Amino acid sequence: MVIRKEHALALMRLKEMEEGKFYTVPEGEEAPFIELEMANLARMGNPFEYVLTYWGEVLVNTLSEMVEKGLIAHPEKWDDEFRWIGTEVIAMIDASIKNGDICGGLIEKELSKRGFVEEKKIEKKGTFKVVNDFGKAIMDIFNNATPRLIVSRELKEFIKNAPTGPAESSFIKGESRFPLILESMRLIAFSVPTSDVYTFTALGEKVKQACELIPPVRDVIISEDIMDTLAECFDEGIDAVDEEGKELLWELALVDDKGELLPAGEALLEVYRVWRDRESLPVKTVDVEAIDAELLKGIEEVWEKNKENPEVVPTVEELVHYLFYKPLKEYKHVLEHYGRRLYQDLGYQKKEEIKKKFEEVKTAEELFKSFYEKGNQWYEKLFDIVQESLYTLESFGIIKSSDHNGKKVHRLTEWGEKILQDMKRRGFRRISSTAVKSITIKHRVFGAPNVDWYEEAVNAQLVGGGEPTEAGKLYEEVAYKAKRLPHITRFELQVLHKIPERGYFIDNLYEEFDETWHEEIEFAINKLEARGYIDILPNRAIVLTEVGSLIKRALAGTPEGFGNPITPLGVRVLDALRKVGTLYVKEQKIRVLPKNLKEAIKLSGLDEETFGKELLILKNAKLVGKNSINEAGLLVLEALDKLN
Repeated sequence: MVIRKEHALALMRLKEMEEGKFYTVPEGEEAPFIELEMANLARMGNPFEYVLTYWGEVLVNTLSEMVEKGLIAHPEKWDDEFRWIGTEVIAMIDASIKNGDICGGLIEKELSKRGFVEEKKIEKKGTFKVVNDFGKAIMDIFNNATPRLIVSRELKEFIKNAPTGPAESSFIKGESRFPLILESMRLIAFSVPTSDVYTFTALGEKVKQACELIPPVRDVIISEDIMDTLAECFDEGIDAVDEEGKELLWELALVDDKGELLPAGEALLEVYRVWRDRESLPVKTVDVEAIDAELLKGIEEVWEKNKENPEVVPTVEELVHYLFYKPLKEYKHVLEHYGRRLYQDLGYQKKEEIKKKFEEVKTAEELFKSFYEKGNQWYEKLFDIVQESLYTLESFGIIKSSDHNGKKVHRLTEWGEKILQDMKRRGFRRISSTAVKSITIKHRVFGAPNVDWYEEAVNAQLVGGGEPTEAGKLYEEVAYKAKRLPHITRFELQVLHKIPERGYFIDNLYEEFDETWHEEIEFAINKLEARGYIDILPNRAIVLTEVGSLIKRALAGTPEGFGNPITPLGVRVLDALRKVGTLYVKEQKIRVLPKNLKEAIKLSGLDEETFGKELLILKNAKLVGKNSINEAGLLVLEALDKLN
């Protein structure tokens, strides 16, 4: 849905018509009316004759009332290119509503220009600029007005040749009005706040795939009627379709002479399903730090050594030896991670001292011994770093730990192997949650990445040439297909505890900590978003997800000090206990008989020692009682189910 000056004036002309009368569009002025029709705001009767739809009337009435109240100038006074409504405006309104109506500095000015902001006093918080009822009315119109889907032969060629994005908007904008038609049909979306980046939506990508397969043999190659005919053929067989319909399907290469789907037909049927059901997947992402990637290589290399020496397996201890006793110069890409861990313990005021030490020592062992020699904690610190990274990798389904002759060992999953190959091919690097989200945000229907998100994706080699690279497609697959397990670190929990349900921004979070912790906060919120606990909106608001709320409630009574209050292995233990226990609904508990523990160990896939350690952590974290999973533990299990 896009409304510029010409669209607003067209709506007003239609509004002026007597009830039941159509407006005849003067020759050469059809374009904005076609775009309104595609957005389901106007309906065509005879060629070049239009009337308002129900939602078009609601929209023009909203605009008229805003003009009357002085919230926005009459459309006659607008600049020709001014976008009163567009996908970026819908995204800004949506982000505000999700954040308790509070707009935030990044988008407040742009929404104010359009008359969608008012001041509101919120009890115990202060006075804020919030989205007003008119903005919410626009959101309601967007959510209810089902757009048309009509692709002409000329539009097909434009779609076929346009990069899918994310890309700079200059890739797609120009003299042609095709981008406006695509936006009206919700096939592309533009970025907050000023449309600098665009991307094809999930539906748009499906349409593009169909356009690449359907031959340009007719003036219209995709329409609701064509899709209805194809669906009828698929559901009831070719004999149920009339002769004209059969000719249509054959001519467009959608089915063969027996009515079996051809590749173009399969693609168009997928378009029909997404368009008809208005399917919208959640925006998922994943986060892989440089040290995580390095450990994938370590796991692979240790298993290679196992072929020569069966005693050598990738336990945590063996991976500590692998990763930290090699020369630092070979691991420049993980120095940042080492540094951040040292800053956490020793304080950011020692940053220069730590940097200097990096230049003096040759191994990570020497580095950590320099700062932890007292009390001989250096090995413990290194062990913790490796263990936390392994937990993270398992939580994203990239590795899996299992019992191997009584030892806990680690193996790459299918996704871990693919990520390792990507790292070898394109370089060991950080893949941030934000970079991956630049690709997956297309599932938000009106979502496109902010400029800085897009730049992160380009720098991580996930986007190039205006489209996701092979690497970008891989991490998108991992985000949606890999099995997830809840996990949270001590610092991530500190951050999560600060975040309320609504009305909170990244800048508010920075204010909760000393300014030296800003870098650590950035890493933490990336991980929290990748874990599915928070949603960072385009206006820099942070909103708790349903899963995040469950995790926060579950850990409300957990004592501070745990390095990893919830681990993926602990969740596997919880899940196994659930399978052998009995639920008592009134007590909000699952009771587990001691005799069933052996079966639980077997179901968890862990060795007995690891199972026992994780069970102890669960008890100390107040998730498990003496012989039962308590209410907090049940919340974690509910989060597990929702993540997958």
